[in-house]
Amino acid sequence: MKAPGLKARVARPRPGATLLTAIAAFALAALPACGALDLEDALSLAAARSDEVAIRRAEVAAAKADVALAAALRIVPEANVTLLLGPAPAAHGNVLQSPDSNRNPLHQLAPFERVEVSVVQPVFTWGRLDAVSEAAEAGTRARSQLLEDQLARVQERIVQLFWGNALARRLLAIAADVDRAMTDVDRRVAESLQRADGSITQTDRYRIDHFHGLVRQRTVDAERGRELARAALAATLALPPERLALKEPSLDAREEPIPSAEEARRGAEVRRADLKALGNAITAQEAKIRAEEAAALPQIFVAGVFAYSFAPNRDIQTNPWVHDYFNELVLGAAVGARQDLAFPLLSAKASKARAEKATLERQRDALRDLVGAEVDAALADLRAAGDRLAAARATLSSGKSWFRAAGLDFSAGLIEPRELIDAYTGYVESQVWYAQAAYDVLVARGRLSLATAELPRQGEPTCDLQ
Repeated sequence: MKAPGLKARVARPRPGATLLTAIAAFALAALPACGALDLEDALSLAAARSDEVAIRRAEVAAAKADVALAAALRIVPEANVTLLLGPAPAAHGNVLQSPDSNRNPLHQLAPFERVEVSVVQPVFTWGRLDAVSEAAEAGTRARSQLLEDQLARVQERIVQLFWGNALARRLLAIAADVDRAMTDVDRRVAESLQRADGSITQTDRYRIDHFHGLVRQRTVDAERGRELARAALAATLALPPERLALKEPSLDAREEPIPSAEEARRGAEVRRADLKALGNAITAQEAKIRAEEAAALPQIFVAGVFAYSFAPNRDIQTNPWVHDYFNELVLGAAVGARQDLAFPLLSAKASKARAEKATLERQRDALRDLVGAEVDAALADLRAAGDRLAAARATLSSGKSWFRAAGLDFSAGLIEPRELIDAYTGYVESQVWYAQAAYDVLVARGRLSLATAELPRQGEPTCDLQ
């Protein structure tokens, strides 16, 4: 929810606020508070609120830090500065003669200061730094794709839970309709038993009571299913269950074209984020192999050094062969080469990187096969669910006709209560079957969307849950 006065603060930004901050605050203030959520709202909020997605997003941030570290290796990766402050003994004269030659080393002490700076800049590394940067960037892409894959899985779960909640509500509505429809039957049975006219027996009464018990059992199960789905959906969106409100959609699955198996598999192989992530992981491993191989070659660098120290009780030495640690100025640079001689270790590291690459390639091949199996299974589930829905729709129509005819015949005294109960039972079961079949179709579509990478949906939230 919006904080009070947020719009006023946006209209009059404080001095020093950036334009980007003002725009972001205005966009936040423009979001209305969320009321009852529909499916699209829940899917769009998943990216912003899901803890599982937040963990993956933190991994992406860590991978981006690796990219920054790889870039930092190119610019003065080794640089140190040392500051020293301490006592220095007096020293006058030069290396040839000095009045302090027989002095007490603790006599005439004075403070000295010294600053030392050393830097090393790589110049030529046989592509090692390029490989490190490439590996870090490929790793970041892989993490980003794993984030997308996690979001898709969270959204698929939201689809299942949302329609599970809708199914439970529909079952509760059916139970309430049955209770209302049976009110007249209960009254007529009670009156007949009181008159003892013989048209209704005690066995009929027991049959009706048994039917009421079945309806109550279905009601309790539906209540439990609704609460479980609602609690799981609230946990997925990182909300307390009491704060989650959902709209009541129509549990009716419209007919939609089903893609062919070849088309679905081809699309999945192109779009699946987990496959792309493994591809980038292999790219990163190839770059790591190049980096390990380059590490076995001489690394060319430029080194620079600067040192300055001063002690007021010591004479400055001008002889280039004389070095006085306490009183000098040094400045220099050189080109050098550094060779790592641990060849067995370097070779082992490169071999390990090759083995890890081979493992990733096997995983990619196995995942590609698994993706095909997931697509085939999702298509089979969707087709079977569609067939069940068509059968349930026909059964619902006949069950409704049977229910109405039996009600009219019972009111006219043409049938016994047993026949009416049978008609009610058939009608209720046909409604339950239809609702369950519609739920199965909707969930199967969500599973197919996950398998073919049509999820996640990247829409921006249209409301604010805070």
